[in-house]
Amino acid sequence: MDYYLGIDGGGTRTTAAVSDDNGRIIYKSVGKTVNFYSVGMEKARENLADIMNDIYENIGDVIFKSAFVGCSALDNEGDADLIETLCGGIIKSEKIKMNSDVYVALFSGDCTVPRCVVICGTGSMAAGIDADNKITVKGGWGHIIGDGGSAYSIAVNALAEAVNLYDENRKDEPLVKIAKDFFKTDDLRKIIDAVYSEETTKDKLADFAKLVSDGCEKGEKISSEILSDECNKLLRTVYSLSEEMKEYEILYLYGGVFQNNPIFKSIFTERFNSKYPDIKVEMLTVAPEEGALKIARETL
Repeated sequence: MDYYLGIDGGGTRTTAAVSDDNGRIIYKSVGKTVNFYSVGMEKARENLADIMNDIYENIGDVIFKSAFVGCSALDNEGDADLIETLCGGIIKSEKIKMNSDVYVALFSGDCTVPRCVVICGTGSMAAGIDADNKITVKGGWGHIIGDGGSAYSIAVNALAEAVNLYDENRKDEPLVKIAKDFFKTDDLRKIIDAVYSEETTKDKLADFAKLVSDGCEKGEKISSEILSDECNKLLRTVYSLSEEMKEYEILYLYGGVFQNNPIFKSIFTERFNSKYPDIKVEMLTVAPEEGALKIARETL
């Protein structure tokens, strides 16, 4: 029997799925991120090894017929050197290919073309595929210079506003209290060591975005303004994709910000449809690791 492997490596976690030659999914595994720009190549390999060890322990020491890895560190197809650097000695497969996580998400929905997908989790990115199977990518510049609307961007800009409020002696503002609670301190000045600690990784800092969302749901003005601004940043990326794609039918949404923040999703959808009323906006219901598995089985 042949086995196939699909992996979706997001900014916070990595999910993997294994199928047999009939397409039946026989095992799934979840682990930490393999985004080597966020955690470094050594840690990314360690996280990938943890996932693969779990898989081999449960299905046996198999050699996969083919494997496809979607990785949030990538913008396009990974070359042979990168595949070896990340996967060498860890994934046992006759063929291995890599591409971005948004590429995987594009193939996780139905086969309607043209179609587009926007990922908004720890990072953010959008892509579309047209009737000629040409793929266009927007965003995905990473947390230092891009990723507008992402959990990381929401968190960093909210923390920046919190410390500004603190410096202005507006220490009773809800956002200041949210920041103090997140870092478990009674004095916001004490968060500096934690923010710049090597242990405070990008994905851990992105967790602060959920508290900003909670504040927005409670009607807190500053949290609501931050969420609105971040939504506009992401929309700017998606608008640029839409203009280049010209005509498409469906925009799929995927990622933790859309899944866990109904207000953000509602604002995004309403504003997008006010500009593009004929395009359906839907959550991606097929898991991206299954999209990666589909690519491994059908195209490699």
